[in-house]
Amino acid sequence: MRIGKIAVLVLAALAAPAMAADPNGFYAGFDVGQSNFDISRSDVNNIFDGAFSLAGDTLPGFSYTNLSTGLDDKQTTYSLFVGYQFMPYIATELTWMDLGEAKAKGNADFTYAPNPPAILPGSIKSGVKFSSSGPALSVLGILPFGDAWSVYGRLGVYYSDTKLRADANTYDITGASIGSASGEQSKNTSEFLWGLGAAYTWNHRVSFRLEYDGIPNVGDKNHTGEINVGRITLGALYRFGNVEETAVPIAAAAPVAAVAAAPTKCKDSDNDGVCDSVDKCPNTPAGDRVGPYGCSCDVTVRTHFAFDSAELTAEDKATLDKVAARLQELHFVEGVANGHTDSVGDAAYNQKLSERRAQAVVDYLAAKGVAPGRIKAVGYGETKPIADNATEEGRAQNRRVTLHRTDCGPSY
Repeated sequence: MRIGKIAVLVLAALAAPAMAADPNGFYAGFDVGQSNFDISRSDVNNIFDGAFSLAGDTLPGFSYTNLSTGLDDKQTTYSLFVGYQFMPYIATELTWMDLGEAKAKGNADFTYAPNPPAILPGSIKSGVKFSSSGPALSVLGILPFGDAWSVYGRLGVYYSDTKLRADANTYDITGASIGSASGEQSKNTSEFLWGLGAAYTWNHRVSFRLEYDGIPNVGDKNHTGEINVGRITLGALYRFGNVEETAVPIAAAAPVAAVAAAPTKCKDSDNDGVCDSVDKCPNTPAGDRVGPYGCSCDVTVRTHFAFDSAELTAEDKATLDKVAARLQELHFVEGVANGHTDSVGDAAYNQKLSERRAQAVVDYLAAKGVAPGRIKAVGYGETKPIADNATEEGRAQNRRVTLHRTDCGPSY
């Protein structure tokens, strides 16, 4: 009957928001952690007073002294829950909670009078177990922080099924067992439940959360006194349905400068896909691959050198003067100077010669105002010929430095 009432309450709590909100707001999960049964020393002693009365029912003239008790009040707790989040800030949950089982032990000396007027001594040992479990219905108020983190508070009702079991064993002065007795009682109550927690959204379906719950006055006060239970748990939940995939921030992909911009509706006189308002090279030849400012990416500039020389010719300097002037206009352009040699001579020597040739071009451009670092020098020695090294004409073509843009990405 009690479960039926709970189901009615759940339906009443969920029906109204479900009609007006996203129907895919359901989730389910579990948590596990540690509970702490806060039981006072006087209440523990009172519990054992009741437990020892079990033994006293079978021993005439029973009376005990020198009671010593111990309490194991930290236990494992777990929960299973289903919930519905119908607003960014509000959710409801139905939870099955197991608070664990607190255990206590008590020892005492006693006397009894089996054959009056004789009074015989003995000892008694007793164990008591206190457990609580049941469903809970609660409302969560949620406060998001960014896209991944949130804190929340919980208010609800815990419908507890609490059990108290006591076992008592008696022994005479020699340690021989006199007898034993046991008893158990249970009671169903409803208690106020509160909680505070923090949640982390790992992806658009899975979240993790850390929570502390407090449940005051669990159990039967007449037999156990006031028992307050606190629990700290770590849990996970899974969301069902068509949840929004923007729950976790996703890094935006970096734009690829080497790909021509998509066709736009703005004015584009040279049809390179870059609007005239930002096009730094308005007369780009048709079909050229361009960067974000409309300038050709695959323009190649070459300088040539005399045999075994890294000195720039007058013709090369004139070419580089134009390059330097253009680079000062196009501050976004970066590049590399690739140095090469023919195959005459030692390969290791040619490697060093190609590096000097590339550096000569970089140094000349720097002297003309191109900021250091925009053009880097790389030498390839004799490894990348573009002509036949068997002929003088071919060797002359291979003695070169080639300038390429690097801010556009690799060439096709």
